[in-house]
Amino acid sequence: MALSQIGMMFTHLVGLGKLWILIVKREQIDDIKKKLQLKQFQYTPLGDFQPGLRMRREKLFSVFIATFMFCLYTFVGVSAHISAVLMVRKNTVGEAFVGNTSCQSFTPYTYWYPFDDSTATHCYYSLIYMDISLDIFAFYIATLDMVFVTLLHVLRTQLNILGEALTTIRGRCVQKLKIESNIHVLHDVNYPKLEVEMYNEFKKCTKHLYSLLDVRNDIEDIFSFIMLIQTLASLLIFASCLFVAARVPLNSPNFFSQLEYFLAVLAQFSVYCWFGNQMTMAGASIPSAIYNSDWFSSSLRFKKMMIFTMMRMQRPLFVSIGKFTPLSLTTLLAVLKGSFSYFTVFQSADNVELTE
Repeated sequence: MALSQIGMMFTHLVGLGKLWILIVKREQIDDIKKKLQLKQFQYTPLGDFQPGLRMRREKLFSVFIATFMFCLYTFVGVSAHISAVLMVRKNTVGEAFVGNTSCQSFTPYTYWYPFDDSTATHCYYSLIYMDISLDIFAFYIATLDMVFVTLLHVLRTQLNILGEALTTIRGRCVQKLKIESNIHVLHDVNYPKLEVEMYNEFKKCTKHLYSLLDVRNDIEDIFSFIMLIQTLASLLIFASCLFVAARVPLNSPNFFSQLEYFLAVLAQFSVYCWFGNQMTMAGASIPSAIYNSDWFSSSLRFKKMMIFTMMRMQRPLFVSIGKFTPLSLTTLLAVLKGSFSYFTVFQSADNVELTE
């Protein structure tokens, strides 16, 4: 079961790294939050375009994801505790352990316990101690994970709002100037106020876009390296959990403990990749949003600004993992394939040892 211990060790080491980032990078994270809440980039609603309502809805979704992940991470320690209690009860008579077994024989993870655990009752106290320790680390890990994921989610939401703002730019300008919407405009230059308003509104959207690009750069600077460590750790943890689960009976408490640990790490990395992929898709939709705006009658300077902005967004928008690869669903599939390959290697090495 050494692989299981190594996997949990990597989880805790990564957790310490995440705690360090929360402490040291606190001011940079606060700056990102302020950039994402700038009031100068708020837009007036028009028809189905309701940016305020959408932002509130997405914030509720972030709260739901955070609550789910906190519960899932916490249950790693709880499931390990339950599996160990079941094994202790099965291998004790009264307060005494059967045969040459001891409390350490049934604890799912290696940890230091400063008190006596030679009896069943003391062993239960030891497991509570383990559970509390695991939950404390789970809170640290979940906190940074949710900070990272929420920033990605808000950035993606802001990009989507920006795209809708660009698409509805003419309608919002007409509404602001109180021009009748059924008037057909052949050339905006014939309506100077409308042309100026359209141009200024597009400049505002462009500034908003570059502010969001700066946010992406800031997120990558803070989280890129720890995401690389997390990716490598997830690769090893997936393989180790599969290897340990394959060696124990399906009805064993340890099997369900390993399964829950595997699912927690899988959910953790999947959430990273899914939100990273969603942000990339939101960035890729900006050129289409610009093109779908009612730009045919716009002025020459407006069209030039459109083209420059569309050309800038031809480059994919993503957060990289250690400057190596984008954080996307493709990366998730690659890590899963790699973990199954390592699982096969572990199985082969174990079979060789058994034959010898």
